[in-house]
Amino acid sequence: MRKLLSTIAITALSSVMFAQSWPTPTLESKPGTRWWWLGSAVDKSNLEWNLKELSAHGIGAVEITPIYGVQGNEKNNIDFLSNQWMEMLRFTQDQGKRKGIEVDMATGTGWPFGGPFVPLKESACKVLLLEKTIDSDGVWNTINGYKGVHPESKNTTVVDLSLSEKDKKNAFLDKVILYSNGKTVDVTSNVKDGKIFNPLSLTNSNEVKLIAVFIKYGVMRVKRAAPGGDGLVIDHFNKKAVRNYLKHIEEAFERTNTPYPHTFFNDSYEVAEATWTPLMFEEFAKRRGYKLEDHLPELIAQSTINSKSLDSNTISTIKTIDSSNKVLADYRETLSDLLLENFTQQWTAWAHSHGAITRNQAHGSPANLIDCYAAVDIPEIEGFGLSNFGIKGLREDPGNTRKNDSDFSMLKYAPSAAHVTGKPYTSSETFTWLTEHFRTSLSQLKPDIDLMFCAGVNHMFFHGTCYSPKDVDWPGWKFYASIDMSPTNSIWRDAPYFMQYVERCQSFLQWGQPDNDFLVLLPVRDMWKKNTGKLLMQFSIHEMSKLAPEFIETILDIDRAGFDCDYISERLLLGVSYVNGMLVTSAGTRYKGLIIPNKGKIDERIAKHIESLKMQGAHIFYNTDKNELQKAALPEQIRTQCGMKTIRRKNDNGYHYFIANLTPNDVEESITLSVPFKNAMWFNPLNGEISQASFTNNKVNINLRSGESMILQTFSETKENICQSFIANISHTVTETKIIEGPWTLSFIEESPKVNKTYQLPKLQTWEGLDEKTSVTMGTGIYTTRFKMSKKDNPSSLWAIDLGDVRESARVYINGQFIGCAWSVPFVLNTKGTLKVGENELRIEVTNLPANRISQLDRDEVKWRKMEDINVVDINYKKTLYNKWTPTLSGLASEVKLIKLTE
Repeated sequence: MRKLLSTIAITALSSVMFAQSWPTPTLESKPGTRWWWLGSAVDKSNLEWNLKELSAHGIGAVEITPIYGVQGNEKNNIDFLSNQWMEMLRFTQDQGKRKGIEVDMATGTGWPFGGPFVPLKESACKVLLLEKTIDSDGVWNTINGYKGVHPESKNTTVVDLSLSEKDKKNAFLDKVILYSNGKTVDVTSNVKDGKIFNPLSLTNSNEVKLIAVFIKYGVMRVKRAAPGGDGLVIDHFNKKAVRNYLKHIEEAFERTNTPYPHTFFNDSYEVAEATWTPLMFEEFAKRRGYKLEDHLPELIAQSTINSKSLDSNTISTIKTIDSSNKVLADYRETLSDLLLENFTQQWTAWAHSHGAITRNQAHGSPANLIDCYAAVDIPEIEGFGLSNFGIKGLREDPGNTRKNDSDFSMLKYAPSAAHVTGKPYTSSETFTWLTEHFRTSLSQLKPDIDLMFCAGVNHMFFHGTCYSPKDVDWPGWKFYASIDMSPTNSIWRDAPYFMQYVERCQSFLQWGQPDNDFLVLLPVRDMWKKNTGKLLMQFSIHEMSKLAPEFIETILDIDRAGFDCDYISERLLLGVSYVNGMLVTSAGTRYKGLIIPNKGKIDERIAKHIESLKMQGAHIFYNTDKNELQKAALPEQIRTQCGMKTIRRKNDNGYHYFIANLTPNDVEESITLSVPFKNAMWFNPLNGEISQASFTNNKVNINLRSGESMILQTFSETKENICQSFIANISHTVTETKIIEGPWTLSFIEESPKVNKTYQLPKLQTWEGLDEKTSVTMGTGIYTTRFKMSKKDNPSSLWAIDLGDVRESARVYINGQFIGCAWSVPFVLNTKGTLKVGENELRIEVTNLPANRISQLDRDEVKWRKMEDINVVDINYKKTLYNKWTPTLSGLASEVKLIKLTE
């Protein structure tokens, strides 16, 4: 039967290599990691050791995020921004320079911004709207649309504006508005001691409505705060509050003469209760052109329309007030403006004034995500969960994984903002909660980082790494959420090969300029009108499928049609011009057309600008019909014919593609590229090898097995250093298979607990079932055997080794020569000419996961969960034990074979 060989081997097996090289790597092309300082209980010796480990394994940046401490270690905690804390920061910066690691830091502890120095009146706040109706019969209380007699007696002339015991803490009366006969009167000055007297006397009407507006401060404290950082979260909409917060951070740097970090970071916005700011009425009138005070009844109605407490008649009445939900949408747009201007832009300007840059997660906020991402130096998206692509041979772990909430459309928000505004980097919080703790393999990382790369990410950060003292008992200090990319995790041994893969990919993805086909106008106005059951709308990665299902389908339709796109906001679209047949953003990024989805509401200025672009000749589309889009751009058959993911960038010599086969199918096709070229080369990010591509008449032969990825570079001119007389055939047929029968010897290194035994295996098997010791050990098992090759086998021809099912990564040596590390599916490596006639020695060093060891610690009731606050939880944020885990497979779980290929 015809079989395809992994491109891990194929590209490496080409006998001719070329001088064309990979882009020069930088610190930015290396992966970074969020570096949690538990209790900030750090010391210089262990800081140096941690950074040495990170640097040696390929980490290029750390982002210091101080959080809660470790139980029993309180005496070693260091208060955030104290002189001692700043000294540790300076030491880290010095060590970072020595070891080639960029040092970033969160602009606070835990998340969101806040601390003990935030005063109550500058803290996150929400609005409480107390609504009452008064007529000649007395005072009525309106709650969720129902009218009922208030506990006050009828015919009273006094209206009590007191809040409930639950609500009144830190709540201050801001305004009282009277509504009567279509008129609005501010009667705040008539309030005495929380009561208003004779409201009917303030109008000629026999019935009035009163709405008392309270501002309740202190609605959230810093989450996962570190010592010295516990306190109230700031009011992100309040310019003064943000300025004062940043001034406090600045004072610590100036007081201690500490250099500012390379980058200040802000985590996703998670202030779910913050619905207001003290200047809301003033800012709303200035920005929307009418007074919000005049329309509070509509705001209340629109923000409760989905309430289960309303009957159909009440809902029908509410809908007649304003079927377009204009007031609610305008309120949300005002919050968006305030967050952008008073927080994001001010924070970035502040960082720039100190020679630093900003990296920001805009998602989760109530603002237009594109504008907020675009306002910083490095927009950052987030992956949350594990994507299931059905890739052949990829380990599955039912019950111990969670679905990725960041689909392809969500991952494109931050890259879109970077592309449109000419920012060179898009980062990602990567691998958050792929699996339960201690169960994440290197092979499971690759598909999700490949998806991020195809979305436009080119500067990934792990989530993450805990600072942990070198000599602390295993498993050391841990953050409550996985992944754990640290020296105490067994996957750390082979992690450098994953780091090299990321560095190679990012070196290409940071090179050149984006070359996506279309701009897509983000229909945020349509989104703001939805979800009417509440005031605040947060564009969280966990909720976007509910908030924007139509938009998501639009983006997936564009992808299925073979095109790529970037999202653009109304604000940024105003800076787009039409030049030489292309739409060009103010940063110079070029596109072939503009897609306006859903035919939703568009601001009048934007509509006029779009019409102007259209009159000049720009392609404007109101649907995603492939035949229509082809009038402006050519689809990529990589997508349409092969079903694979890809991203294209342009460079001075032509174009380059990152291509990932995130399908269950092996792909062997001859496909036409959408860009012209005269030559092309394949770059293999797994091993760094380069080979000539096989092509004819703009059609490239492509062969990728399920789960594989490659980089294709095309050239607009034939380069002298590319050999035109040789074309490496990237597609090879398996002509012979040799199963390596054994017997095998299995021994262990770097294992814990120690096994101290060598096993003779008549045939291959995993080790967790051998005996009691191997069932719980974490480390590296060394499988060795000998096999013969005859002259007839022709060992010098194209041979690869297929390791089959590896649990979880394997370094392979043939006749004492290292041929590579197999850490991702398919587990196939080029033998690199190491085979010989006669007897050959094979050594396979397989490293397993730490799951079996941690499970035994729980069975032995070892207290390793010693962190404060949330400590360690499962993927559903529940406290759990691992004592009932069944042993996970460890070692080689299938036969190993040599495969011979045609040249």
